[in-house]
Amino acid sequence: MGAQSRSRHRACGALAALCAAIVPIVADAQDPAIERIEAIERQIRGLQGELQHLKSELGAAKQQLRQSRSEAQRAQEELREARQAAERERQDALQAATSERQTTQTARQANAVAAAPPAAAESTGVKVSMPEGRPTIAAADGRASLAIGALVQFDMGGYFQNPNPNTQFPHLNDGVNLRRGRLYLVGKFDDFRLNITPDFGGSPDGSPTLYEANVNYTGINPVTATVGYFHPFVSLEDATFPGNLLFLERPSIINIERSVAAGIQRASLGANAATKDYFASAYVTGPLFGAQRTTLLNGEQVGLIGRLAARPYHDEDWIFHAEFDGQMALHPNVNANGRPGVSRTTVTLEDFPEQRIDFNPLISTGPLSARSANVYGGGLGASWRNFLLLGEYYQISLNQSRLPGVPSPRLGFNGGYVEGGWVMTGEPIPYDITRAAWARPKVDRPFSLEDGGIGAWELAARYSTVSLDSNVVPGVSQSVTGGIYGGQQQIAALALSWYPNDWLRFMLQFQYVDVNKLNSAGTVQIGQRFETLAARAEATW
Repeated sequence: MGAQSRSRHRACGALAALCAAIVPIVADAQDPAIERIEAIERQIRGLQGELQHLKSELGAAKQQLRQSRSEAQRAQEELREARQAAERERQDALQAATSERQTTQTARQANAVAAAPPAAAESTGVKVSMPEGRPTIAAADGRASLAIGALVQFDMGGYFQNPNPNTQFPHLNDGVNLRRGRLYLVGKFDDFRLNITPDFGGSPDGSPTLYEANVNYTGINPVTATVGYFHPFVSLEDATFPGNLLFLERPSIINIERSVAAGIQRASLGANAATKDYFASAYVTGPLFGAQRTTLLNGEQVGLIGRLAARPYHDEDWIFHAEFDGQMALHPNVNANGRPGVSRTTVTLEDFPEQRIDFNPLISTGPLSARSANVYGGGLGASWRNFLLLGEYYQISLNQSRLPGVPSPRLGFNGGYVEGGWVMTGEPIPYDITRAAWARPKVDRPFSLEDGGIGAWELAARYSTVSLDSNVVPGVSQSVTGGIYGGQQQIAALALSWYPNDWLRFMLQFQYVDVNKLNSAGTVQIGQRFETLAARAEATW
């Protein structure tokens, strides 16, 4: 047993020695693999760190992008607010009794004031300013002022005709015309205002006349009371200042309907109230300037007109407009021409084809014996930033007065239009609350070769129609029916305007004109179809 125990002891010792020898060998073999695994793990941890860093940078970039977008939106909002503020300032300037802006006095005036005693300096001092480019001289105390404005429009153009043998006007005139050459003289004395405006243009030019001469009282805000020769507004397009029209002329239906009891140079007595939300007016009207002639039989025209316009919604981008208008000519002028009881009181409805180069009225009722006439209608309009769309429709009714036994039915005429404008350079289209009508854009970048400004560019389109036919049957004479073949006119037009700055404008206009008109017997077509091309150079302040 002792020998066996020693043998097992030696075997166990040998085995232990063998294990001791093998363990270092195995350990030495595993060290490189472990190191590679640890290296890979370190690389993974490094990549994870870089990924986390990239995520942080991406988050920061996204935050910066959101901040940039927010700043851009704030900048746009500030720009719109600035434009609105500028428009409000312009409106305030139009309604203010005197201008808020003031230039320095000339050296001569300053020396005179300095040399005078204090009381004299206060009584003789003046302020010189240019609100909206209009030279204005005002007393130092602001109680009196004199402003001088102007509107000059020079037109040129022609007609491209292909008349038939029976065309009433086969040779329309190509040429030029000083459409308007007005000098606005505006004197203010406390709450009273005096307007005197001579006009050296016209339809046609060559006979200077008076556009207006009236006295106004503005002491009851927002009311302005007026007496004298005046232009009382009776429609949206009629209320639009001539220098702000999208086209050379107003639509024919506007020129025709306002001639019944309103229009320019009309003797007027009444008032209007103008606020940012509504415009209301009512006037008693008389004859036109110059109607008092030797042929007048002590019976000048008397009429009533009214206009109600509102902006039911408006904000910095949107403006909506709606209105209703009416006129009544209680009786026209009593003239000495014609047979008694037949044509002593007459009304004539007519117009040129929406430009003033040729002056033949292609649609016309001729003088109509009339006891009374009335007009009613209205319009809608909307603008969004630099886009504008509007339209109007009017109906004219006339009560005839003829000899007993002669057909004299009540006559009815009508017409309307729709037009739109787009300021391609982005300027918003402002709204003039003193007229309840849209105005011309204010130029953001006046034309300048040095600064690269291009001015403002505007594109406009319009379709208008008017019918002066009433109570007639083609092939039957109007003397049988008692009606009138005055003609039907349709016009499609395009216009391009360039505003180099806030005072100048150049316009190019194209029209397609279709006049459908029968002779008084109702048997022969005397109308025609043709195109027109015209241009205008304009300055106003």
